[in-house]
Amino acid sequence: MIAVDAGNTTIKVLELNPSGEVVNQNKWPATQWQECAHALRNLVDTIWIADTANRPWNVGTCVTAEHPWSFSIEYSAQLGSDRLAAMEGALLRNPGRSILMISCGTCLTFTYLHQGAQLQGGSIAPGWTSRLRSLAEHTGSLPLLSPLTNDELDSAMRADPRTSSSEASMHRGVILGILDQTQAEVARFRQLDPDLVLILHGGDARALAGRIKNGIFADENWIALGLWSIAQRT
Repeated sequence: MIAVDAGNTTIKVLELNPSGEVVNQNKWPATQWQECAHALRNLVDTIWIADTANRPWNVGTCVTAEHPWSFSIEYSAQLGSDRLAAMEGALLRNPGRSILMISCGTCLTFTYLHQGAQLQGGSIAPGWTSRLRSLAEHTGSLPLLSPLTNDELDSAMRADPRTSSSEASMHRGVILGILDQTQAEVARFRQLDPDLVLILHGGDARALAGRIKNGIFADENWIALGLWSIAQRT
């Protein structure tokens, strides 16, 4: 089957074998989603799509909250299909567990599943790139910056809070804001369930995971795995 993970920035088209393993993967810029949809029409495989932006693909099956997920949904129908599919994939790997999934992409999104049974949501905030862009677009003099590399992060997060440039101040404020917010939210969820599984995923997860206490970064295509799982029951 073909699983399409259509995000705000990047679209991933993944081919999975009958065992749910990814055997091939291609990426498209999200701005070229129509070209991607046209290419998909030439395939004979079954196509399942989770689209953050609810674009009209006119090909395959776009999942929604109405599909037969492995859990009940205690959240409005506006819940993104990407969050549902990612949790479906995580539950396949962690059956019966409470799971907190943190998506580190355009948005910083917290999604909570209680004891493998009830999806109860969590907060949504701007992601790393979105925060940097907001500072540049909503001020008159601050520059547009890109997220730091993994090697550059240690300097921005040093114990000494003093900075010597606007760029350094912006990087420090954004990254510490994300980390402090994430740590605080994780602590609140652990008060609900101390044994929950914490998973970070998304484009910025690799850089952040080592700096989140007890954070697990599993380099797995959770959304694609979740789409494969629901396709098996439909």
